[in-house]
Amino acid sequence: MTGRPWVFTNLRDIASGYRGIILDLFGTVHDGLNPLDGAIEALRTLHRDGIAVCLLSNSPRRREDVAARLSQMGFAPELYGGLVTSGELAFEALSNDADRNLGRRFFHIGPLELSGLFDGSGRDLAEAVDQADFLLCTGAGGNQALEDAERVLWDAQARGLVMVCANPDRAVMIGKTRIDCAGTTAAHYERLGGTVLYYGKPLLPAYDRALSVLGLARDHVLAIGDGLETDIVGARRAGIDAALVLTGIHHDQLVNTMTGHVLWDRLARLCSGHEHLPDFVMPAFTWGRRGQS
Repeated sequence: MTGRPWVFTNLRDIASGYRGIILDLFGTVHDGLNPLDGAIEALRTLHRDGIAVCLLSNSPRRREDVAARLSQMGFAPELYGGLVTSGELAFEALSNDADRNLGRRFFHIGPLELSGLFDGSGRDLAEAVDQADFLLCTGAGGNQALEDAERVLWDAQARGLVMVCANPDRAVMIGKTRIDCAGTTAAHYERLGGTVLYYGKPLLPAYDRALSVLGLARDHVLAIGDGLETDIVGARRAGIDAALVLTGIHHDQLVNTMTGHVLWDRLARLCSGHEHLPDFVMPAFTWGRRGQS
């Protein structure tokens, strides 16, 4: 698509053109703490109308953990037909590692609560980077001091350790707070000369898995998300129509806080740095509420 993307005020205007939805989580249906306004209602309506939904998240967690968190927020399992996470994709790849000899022991970079991502994969957690065969990155340093995290990356790079990045996102909004994600650390490691294996969006295997879950051809599916670098670029690379919602990571850049109107010039400048434009832009993932243009 070239030129300014069309704005559709809600899903009602476009959903009938698709048989399935690949749907992002953070910034699209919830803010990391609570559901976004209208998101549960939109999912209920899609379910009622027989439009299949596969949730596709760059969460560095196993699928069951994310499903449990969604249930706590009020997203019942029957509202979606499948759930794919970058953490699950990384776990599967490392559990069936026939062609990449990464080794058995990994050093974890990220929040302590995510250090068990590879439990049951046949890989073991190393206590120090000099005891590790590779790195697992689930976040931006966790509890490590900045200088300690930098030292770990330099030491790992000097030893030629490959980093497995279980969340390619650079940042995410948790409530009103912007939090750096594993993608930021992974990009820095690459700048230091390190090698990174990414799992999740915008990589094609993530979308292939979601399409497999839906059981639909890509031309019958719409991807919806809040991130240009991951949700939109990934979907368009995969040949899937994409809708950008403005409730997440780009909200403060692209929405006038006084009027709620889309700042089209800023959107055009932001999109100019990416290889693909969204097919649609929506103020939010809602079904019937009218938005602003």
